[in-house]
Amino acid sequence: MGNKNRLLDGMLIGALVGGAIALLDKNTRSTVIHNGKCVGGKLKYAVQHPQEVADAVRMRIETVKTTMDDVSKDIDYLRVKVNQLKETTPQVLEIVNETKEVISKHLDSAEHKSKNLS
Repeated sequence: MGNKNRLLDGMLIGALVGGAIALLDKNTRSTVIHNGKCVGGKLKYAVQHPQEVADAVRMRIETVKTTMDDVSKDIDYLRVKVNQLKETTPQVLEIVNETKEVISKHLDSAEHKSKNLS
C-alpha cells in the first residue's frame, strides 16, 4: 500500500512541477488564464441558470438518441442488402456463366460453318 501512495505522490508532484514549468511560457500562461476565465464564466452561468442548462443537456441527449436510432436503422438496412447480395450473387454468376457457354457454342458453331463454306 505504501508503494501506491508514493507512486501517486510522485505523479502529483511531477504534474505540479510540469505545470509550473509550462506556465513559465507567457503564451501558455495567457492561454491557461483565458481558458480558466471561460470555464469560470460557464460554471457561473450554469449555477445561475440550472434549469436552462438541464434542458439543453436533455435536448442534446435526445438528439444523440435520435441519431443513434437512425444509425441503427441504417445498419439494419445495410445488413439486409448485404444478405440479399450474398444470395443473388451466386445466381447472377450462374446466369453469366450459362450465357457465356451459350454464346461460346454459337460462336464455335458460326466459326465451324464459316470454315466449311471456305
